Amino acid sequence: MNVIVICMDTLRRDYLGCYGNASIRTPAIDAFAARATCLDRAYCGSFPTVPMRTDAFTGNCNWPRYGWKPLGDEEITVTQCLREAGYHTGLILDTSNMVPAKFPRDFHEYDLIGPPPENTTKRDDIEMPFPAENVRQGGGGYRRDMARMAHMRHETDWFVARTMIRAGEWLEDNYQRDPFFLWVDTFEIHEIWRAPDYYTRLYSPGPFEGHDYCFPNYGYIDIYTRQEHDRLRARYAAEVTLTDKWVGVLLRQIEEMGLLDSTMVMLVSDHGMYLGEHSRMGKHTVDPNDPWPIYEEVGGIPLIVWLPGAKLPKRVSALVQAADIAPTIIDAAGAAGPGMYGRSIVPLLSGDARRHWDFVFTSRHCGSGPGPSGARRSHITVTGPRYSLVVGREPFEAELFDRRADLWQLDNCIKKHPRIAKQMLDALVEFMREGGSGEEYVETYTRL
Repeated sequence: MNVIVICMDTLRRDYLGCYGNASIRTPAIDAFAARATCLDRAYCGSFPTVPMRTDAFTGNCNWPRYGWKPLGDEEITVTQCLREAGYHTGLILDTSNMVPAKFPRDFHEYDLIGPPPENTTKRDDIEMPFPAENVRQGGGGYRRDMARMAHMRHETDWFVARTMIRAGEWLEDNYQRDPFFLWVDTFEIHEIWRAPDYYTRLYSPGPFEGHDYCFPNYGYIDIYTRQEHDRLRARYAAEVTLTDKWVGVLLRQIEEMGLLDSTMVMLVSDHGMYLGEHSRMGKHTVDPNDPWPIYEEVGGIPLIVWLPGAKLPKRVSALVQAADIAPTIIDAAGAAGPGMYGRSIVPLLSGDARRHWDFVFTSRHCGSGPGPSGARRSHITVTGPRYSLVVGREPFEAELFDRRADLWQLDNCIKKHPRIAKQMLDALVEFMREGGSGEEYVETYTRL
């Protein structure tokens, strides 16, 4: 069986029509979801970009041991397993930070989509159209990204378009190989949010007054006027619709090439983003003295899977996580792999199972291991079938939410359900210890 994975950065699950959002236009992904399986309770384990992909490629939830770092030589990836099983492997990406993190190392070939050689614009050439102090990194990221995008004139210049077109070309060159594995990775929905204006007008059609931010502050929303906040959300939605269109181009090509009968296709994201919920704008903190919790808007991820030959359920409500991706692919491919923390979801897709995980543990590593963790700390979230527990360093007070009654996680009910909180905390302690966390690290985060 062939395997294609399409990973989209910073795509919120609740911004897709197939996950219940009727106001955001995502017709291509929705059409794919209608024939595939939507996993409604998928979460990232290790957070954010590179740690999540490390989980996905290695089948392990790695945050208890380390943070953002390149793949170690000892790490066995799904790509290695498929190569040993005779697969031809390819990686097409514009998510540039995957390259220094060594994700291309195990592929037969990879192609990084970047600015064309004729784009010589420098970040110092870019002027700030809004206060630099109101943008993450004091405007440095905005200037960098605007410089990288200076060549863009037509929609096909956008990175997501070029990446999906290039992935289609790779398929034309390799679809007759038996079998193949293709991972396609786009950074597009990640800020900067600067889709072509006609996409933004879908969600912000009227006249606009104020600073037209297209880059979040990774802080609190009290710096924005109501119009500025609404405009930022519209720009994010525009990125989602742009990405949907070009992912749809690749999905349509997969179908037209007759590959669906022999190819597992998986759509996934690494994490979400606060867009004003809990008064925050961004996916994580930039203030080392103000670690952020990872609520549903950030920790929940879309996961949509097509598995040929299976009687696919339309929806699956079992808890799954990024670490399940590698063992699922290895299982579906009939390949051999090492022991992994993650579990194959093929039984869920085949209707042979309904339960998967009792709890999923999500965090950005904050211990002493490798990774730029100091200024980007997060609390730890334990997600169960009904409740979610958030714990952190003192003086943060633990939170428990009943998501069945409190979808937006606004009502801390830990005093009403101390036994449930203790059960979830005990599971977290066991997970951290088995995952390689030092005892001081465990104790720092597991005091109720």
